[in-house]
Amino acid sequence: MTVRVIDGKPWTGRMRTAALRRGLVRPAEFATWAGARRYHERHGRDRQVLEKLRASIPRDGIREPLLLGVRATDRLVFVFEGHHRAVIALEMGVRAFPFQWFWDPDVKDVEHEPFPHHVLGRDGQAWLCRREPR
Repeated sequence: MTVRVIDGKPWTGRMRTAALRRGLVRPAEFATWAGARRYHERHGRDRQVLEKLRASIPRDGIREPLLLGVRATDRLVFVFEGHHRAVIALEMGVRAFPFQWFWDPDVKDVEHEPFPHHVLGRDGQAWLCRREPR
């Protein structure tokens, strides 16, 4: 997906990977993260992507931010791009991942404003990180 950035650089944050495990951030294309992993492990190209990530993430971390969508109607937060990275982050116990976000259905514009942490619940701020814990 090619996104248009408004007013310069998009806002990039860090989120604790436990937010994926707890279901606060869901996969867009799958019912569960376990289902996403099973699907990717069974398909050749996807399996190759997972293997590359298993090799690179311990060395380099997650370099490309996941793209999260926040559905405007019900505030559901989902991974729009980065399912492979999310699956491996969960598998390897990565503590946090970089992300950018947009309001769904306005997919074409990545936000330059900070992430609305309240959509993650009452203590939504606690799921965000100031820096990458290793």
